Amino acid sequence: MNNPVYSEYRRSTKLGLLFVVVLSLLGAFIHYLMSIENKSEHNQNLLKQSASQLNSQLSSVLGFAQALNSVALAKLQHDAGDNIQSIKLLSLTSEELISQNVNDDKQLYMLNQLQPYFELSSQALPSVKNLYYFSEQGFAYNGNVPWPVHQLEPLLVWYKQKLQLLSYEKSLMFYPSLVTNQAIIRLPLYANDKRLGSFVYIIDVSALLSDVRQQHEALDFMLLDQSGERVGGGALTSKEREIDQHLLHIHRLGDTPWSLAVLDKKNKVFVHGVRDFFLYWLNYFVLLSVLLVAMQFRYKRRTLSPVSRLTVHINRLASGLPYGVRHIPAGWTEIFDKVYELHDNKKSGSE
Repeated sequence: MNNPVYSEYRRSTKLGLLFVVVLSLLGAFIHYLMSIENKSEHNQNLLKQSASQLNSQLSSVLGFAQALNSVALAKLQHDAGDNIQSIKLLSLTSEELISQNVNDDKQLYMLNQLQPYFELSSQALPSVKNLYYFSEQGFAYNGNVPWPVHQLEPLLVWYKQKLQLLSYEKSLMFYPSLVTNQAIIRLPLYANDKRLGSFVYIIDVSALLSDVRQQHEALDFMLLDQSGERVGGGALTSKEREIDQHLLHIHRLGDTPWSLAVLDKKNKVFVHGVRDFFLYWLNYFVLLSVLLVAMQFRYKRRTLSPVSRLTVHINRLASGLPYGVRHIPAGWTEIFDKVYELHDNKKSGSE
């Protein structure tokens, strides 16, 4: 006798397998979308934390610059005195070092008094490579230390192209590039609305970013100015050579026109996305498949097998045997007894 339960069992198995595939794909897709959102939020938090850390470093530089300007204005109020001292200056016209008596000018006396601050700047502020003072009188001062020959020429070029042409700014000015991995922060010094000169801070961009890069080695950080140019200039790294192939996340630094940016390669994001989606789908597929097998096994054991024995029981009684199957599945005793009673009643009626 053909048992329709077996046909239904096979249909249910195929339908269950189809549901497993569809539900696993749906679950993987939803999980993947959630993971993208979580990863994006995680990267944004990392970028904010790194930007906050960078802000604190730059705030130290800007605070030092403002404090030095205040001290310089205070020193200008004092007389030079009778002590004969000289300082070494760089003539911006002849580009030669000269010695000048500090008693000749209050500005020279001020610079002589500020010499410890020039020496302290690089020690207290690791991101400050050098500190210079460019006077409107046509000389430059760097704290009576030897002028770095490799930096002298680009510094003079910058002075002629930028500093000498600007005569009205009174606040902090930011220049994205001097030489490779170096930027400039400049603060003019005014007394009685007259500009005396400018303090120029050479910023080592690599030193500025070293902490955040060490903390997050998997990310590639860079500084951008307000026009999107790379602060510090120089040759791009292998990850930065083709910007159009990268996702660029940017966070503005509070007290500067600069922004902290992090690069993430587009094809890397796509590859990781496909890999994550496949892993999510595989996990859901395995989990739902195990659940399907367990349910099918239970159905086969608790339903299909008893129905099969009941079919055998009925066939044996129908063939004239005095009894059906000896082993009755648990929970099916009443049904088997009913079938046996119906068979006995039918047999008694026929006699």
